[in-house]
Amino acid sequence: MLKVTTPLLVLLAPFAPCFHEPVHDTFCLMVVAWAACLGRRTISRVWQTTGRADTEDHSKAYRVFNQAAWNWDCLAEIFLLRLLADLLPGTRLWLVLDDTLCHKRGAKVAFGGVFLDAVLSSKKHKCFRYGVNWVTLGVVVVLPFRPDRPFCINLLWRAYSKKVNGLPHQTKTRLAREMLDLVASWLPEDKAAYALADSFYVGRQLLHSLPDRVHVIGPIHPKANLSRPLEPTAARRRKVGETLPKPTELLNDPECRGEELLLPLPKGGRKRLVVKVVKGVCWYPAAGPRRVQLVLVRDPDGVWRDELLLSTDLSLSAQEVILAYLKRWSVEVAYEDSKQMLGLHDPMVWSQRAVQRAHPLAWFVGGLTVVWYARYGQYEEQAQWQRPWYNTKPGITFADMLATLRLHLWRSALEDAPAGERNAMLEWLLHYVATATD
Repeated sequence: MLKVTTPLLVLLAPFAPCFHEPVHDTFCLMVVAWAACLGRRTISRVWQTTGRADTEDHSKAYRVFNQAAWNWDCLAEIFLLRLLADLLPGTRLWLVLDDTLCHKRGAKVAFGGVFLDAVLSSKKHKCFRYGVNWVTLGVVVVLPFRPDRPFCINLLWRAYSKKVNGLPHQTKTRLAREMLDLVASWLPEDKAAYALADSFYVGRQLLHSLPDRVHVIGPIHPKANLSRPLEPTAARRRKVGETLPKPTELLNDPECRGEELLLPLPKGGRKRLVVKVVKGVCWYPAAGPRRVQLVLVRDPDGVWRDELLLSTDLSLSAQEVILAYLKRWSVEVAYEDSKQMLGLHDPMVWSQRAVQRAHPLAWFVGGLTVVWYARYGQYEEQAQWQRPWYNTKPGITFADMLATLRLHLWRSALEDAPAGERNAMLEWLLHYVATATD
């Protein structure tokens, strides 16, 4: 029978105030079973993974998602302030804002709609799928044993609702700003938050009236209306300062000289770039009077595309802005891991509350797996992949962390079983593995 081991009890104990006690016990058991589950992660299959399907009613597993009183935001605050505190040194917190499509079927699925599937689409061919579109806010962490690649832990999420389905409607950018403001309210005063986003999110709803210690880094619109800051004496006569060229015009202007920069790449080596930095300009339609800086990047070799980056923090250097924006890709890897290894698409739920709770459990389990491995798992027996031909692996991946956690859970279940019940446990495990389906 699967159980919540001591290291996982330590990690899950801080979340107890967010639940009634029986609900917390079931939630912890479902979290552990979700990580250990083989096959599709439907609620019933995850409950079967616990080994209690024959002795306990499975309806309480469903009630955790469709009836119990709790919410993800409460868990997210505890996750950020307690579990991630030792993984986020310094005074800067790197956040990633993005959205992804979770495939679903069924006309009655809450938040369901037809959306562009960016994973299956290309520039020439656009693919649309039915599902739930999630807007997420993730925290970027760099682990000591993998300094060459950041990991993204999705912390907050909102299901985007179209106007046509009768649910409260907010734009994706408004949902992203709501989550960013929520995280900013949790942080101590000496901690600054940096939101990394793509061009879809870098606009008025995200940039306007940002708190001083909250910054945004991302692409600016190529034809953004830039202007000089207004002088105090001219503020009464004009609403906007003197007009400046567009970002693309600044990049292509031969009179606006750029400097060569040798950018250190995360996986080693350096990349030669030509960078033009324009500081202290205003983008009034989006950011109001707040001064921003532009980092205009061009690859002289023509391998990288031109990037027109904006940063609301004027103190960052061009190299810091570029390297920070490179961290944004970590959320795409987190999406892939959650879909391929943690069953983000799998729960067969349709009600509003169940959809909002069941699918994001994949992201919560993924974040907990990273924290568990950083604190305990790297010192445990490692899961061995029998692939002698693959000897160029750069380091630990999320798949390794999840496999090691599964090994830890199943080994603990077998070792802690009474001697007389160990054969029955092995027999159950063999049948469980045999019935796993993709």
